[in-house]
Amino acid sequence: MSTFVVKLLQRSQLSHSQIDVKPFIYVRSKWMDDDVELDFLLTCDNQNYRSSLKYDELRNGASELEQPYDAFFAECKNALTTHMGLRGFDYEICLEDAEKPAFKVYKCEGYETLYLDVPLRKVSNCYQLLDAAIEAGQQKPQAAPDSESEAQITTSLAEYEKYVRESKLKEQELLKKFLLLLNSKKAHIRELESQLEKKGSSGKNNQRTSSDEEDEAYGAATQAMNVDDDNDSD
Repeated sequence: MSTFVVKLLQRSQLSHSQIDVKPFIYVRSKWMDDDVELDFLLTCDNQNYRSSLKYDELRNGASELEQPYDAFFAECKNALTTHMGLRGFDYEICLEDAEKPAFKVYKCEGYETLYLDVPLRKVSNCYQLLDAAIEAGQQKPQAAPDSESEAQITTSLAEYEKYVRESKLKEQELLKKFLLLLNSKKAHIRELESQLEKKGSSGKNNQRTSSDEEDEAYGAATQAMNVDDDNDSD
């Protein structure tokens, strides 16, 4: 089992009105016994994606392209684990169908061949990608890297950390707004309960007053009847 984090260039076609801005794709790939786990971060919109690719699918791809499986597997792995991409390959997170995003890898040598077409699903964070990048940065290299490679790794880690910090700040802001709304609702509920209690107390007082009035009226009527009885007896 091995894990890689690389930075790839998202291929794009510019029109006359577009600005030449190069979006990148950060890819974490975890190669296991039967499949490879994939996490992606597209820098143009900071959207995260996740997927997996079974080796049987690679075997089917090799068969369709009429290539030996071992050679095809090695080429695909190199394409996904080479920083800034393997020469002769193009990479794309295709968003033509927003409901069905896909990660595509093309081999471009004389003519274009679609090597990989991996369905993606959106996820809310890239913590696994960040953890893998930090772990890779902390590992001791087998050979001394040149200054350019070291600078690229440092830049990648800084971008990951910035993204995570911004995500956490947004979560905290949303939580504060939610708590304010919750407290406001609680205060409103307490006010309604207080009003109901006041109305209940007022209703009881009115009922008691009405009952007292009925008792007084009944007593007066009884007294009048007694007076009439006394007069009759006389």
